[in-house]
Amino acid sequence: MAIRFSAARKRSCPVIVRALCPSVPLCAANDNSASRARLRRRIREATADTANARIFAEALRHFARHDLSAAAHARAHAAAARLAGDEHACTWWIAICRQLDRPMADAFARRIGNG
Repeated sequence: MAIRFSAARKRSCPVIVRALCPSVPLCAANDNSASRARLRRRIREATADTANARIFAEALRHFARHDLSAAAHARAHAAAARLAGDEHACTWWIAICRQLDRPMADAFARRIGNG
């Protein structure tokens, strides 16, 4: 399988530059200029992604333990945490259930008034 790379080029590249060395793009341009606001947004998204990655990893572990009934088990854990008065654990288990079965988690969160 061939891998091809094509660098971005400036539109105002002189003909003589292209004639000097046709195999190397001497008039390559920087095509990844990001503004500061976009960079800040990417940093915020990366921070949120690490939290999502943690929930996703825990959801995968939970799925490995409980197979196809993992979402129902997560919902049961959320209900038990809710009855025990542990809102943080309830939110955590709803997030894991949401990774495995979003409609089930959303219905449960609506039912208990947590979403």
